[in-house]
Amino acid sequence: MRKDVKKLTCRILFVLGAFFLFWLHFALKDPLSYVDQDAAYCIRMRNFAGTRHSPSCDVLILGDSLSSCAFLPGYLPGSVASVCLGGATPIPEYYILRRYLQNNEPPKVCYLSFADQSLSYCDTFLTTATARLFTFQEVREITAEGKKHGQKFTASPAYPAWEFYCLSPRIYQLSLMRGFLANRKESNMSCLHHADIHGGAYLQPATLPFGTGEQCKDHFYVAPVVDSYYRKTIELCLSKGIQVKIVKLPSNPSVSHTEKYKRELSEYYGKLKARYPGITVDWFEYGLDEDCFVDNIGHMNLKGGCLFSRMLARRYPGDFDAGIALTDNLAEGLEEYRQAGFDPDQAVPSAILTNILEQ
Repeated sequence: MRKDVKKLTCRILFVLGAFFLFWLHFALKDPLSYVDQDAAYCIRMRNFAGTRHSPSCDVLILGDSLSSCAFLPGYLPGSVASVCLGGATPIPEYYILRRYLQNNEPPKVCYLSFADQSLSYCDTFLTTATARLFTFQEVREITAEGKKHGQKFTASPAYPAWEFYCLSPRIYQLSLMRGFLANRKESNMSCLHHADIHGGAYLQPATLPFGTGEQCKDHFYVAPVVDSYYRKTIELCLSKGIQVKIVKLPSNPSVSHTEKYKRELSEYYGKLKARYPGITVDWFEYGLDEDCFVDNIGHMNLKGGCLFSRMLARRYPGDFDAGIALTDNLAEGLEEYRQAGFDPDQAVPSAILTNILEQ
């Protein structure tokens, strides 16, 4: 009996040891060899924020995937960089900004732009976990802030946040399986290069298999903990002498908003302006046609991004210095746009947008 227990114990220890060695193999590997492209973008933003840039950026853009498609540094004069992340709320963007400011001189202006849906839910850690975006101390800060507002933060909808820090198999297993079957490093390196030559912006494909059809938005809501980090971001900027400009992007014409929605949105941003009088809030509600978008969620294609960037530069000429030469990276990015068949001269504004630009 005692021998059987000893054999069983040895077998269990052997299996656990083999599992540990297998897991250690991946834990020590470059995450780019197994994470997906969303996590790769996250890694790029983490590295960008943690690097000293000379010279520092004059304009920094914070937001989600909609902003990443709309604010195109290649078409915005001056020293402009985007640190937008797909699906981001102000929570991860706050920490990216804070890290950037620890390593660089403050920009003159920060543009903050988040889709409505990015403000209504509390960010989970699934993508940021595999990218190891946050430090352990930052995880503790986020968790503590969440508790203040009755929100429990998780690494995914089902798993606690601490698992992201200890490389939990439950979080990484899908990425590891895919990375084991096909090394993703080459595609992820291409993804990072793409982000570099477009100043952090994302070149949106012509079509996407989601978000079609008309919709009407009836309720504008901001989750309390997201509101807290929105304000933290604004306060961090103001403490460093950075101008804050909040931009609500143009919607696809297939999307409408009820008067109730507009009132709730106006009330929320009105309170922000009252609390922080120095900030500006702009809603670019109209102006872009449906052919400027790839879906009704609001992701712009190249035409939409080019036109919006022109509109933004025209609205705030003092933020964008046309005298600064285009970097080699961004010049390469514009050439990639042209190789993709996009001629910016063909991005002809509609009559409504022409009137806006001429104002």
